[in-house]
Amino acid sequence: MLAGKLIAARIAGEAPSWSDLFDPVRLHPGVEAGGLLHNTAQVTRHFVGDRLRRPAHADSVDELPPGSGAVVRLGGERCAVYRAPDGRLQAVSATCTHMGCLVAFNDAEQTWDCPCHGSRFAPDGSVLHGPATRPLEPHDVPDDDRR
Repeated sequence: MLAGKLIAARIAGEAPSWSDLFDPVRLHPGVEAGGLLHNTAQVTRHFVGDRLRRPAHADSVDELPPGSGAVVRLGGERCAVYRAPDGRLQAVSATCTHMGCLVAFNDAEQTWDCPCHGSRFAPDGSVLHGPATRPLEPHDVPDDDRR
């Protein structure tokens, strides 16, 4: 509605007092560069650092108590594995479908959370909150890892 009012006022040659709030050049790169660089560094740290420092968050699915999740290496691939309260295992890709960062399990919310941009996924990999729009790819837990 505001956009319509602003466009009509601009066409009529009458700029409302609040029109500066919607000016596309209202951002000042010199002032905001520090925050942008800081956020970019954090995303890069997670994207690269998670792969170098933590090859897996758990050594085996045996370490997972009911109602918890961890990133585990299954068949040489990092998988986000959740053990339901009934003991059933669900495995999905540990790579966020938005920009490729590794997800981590949020025990309080029982979700897979991406530290880079805030995407959240249910234990089955379905998207709960974006910016990701695609679910995490499901994976099978090999029989030798089910124990």
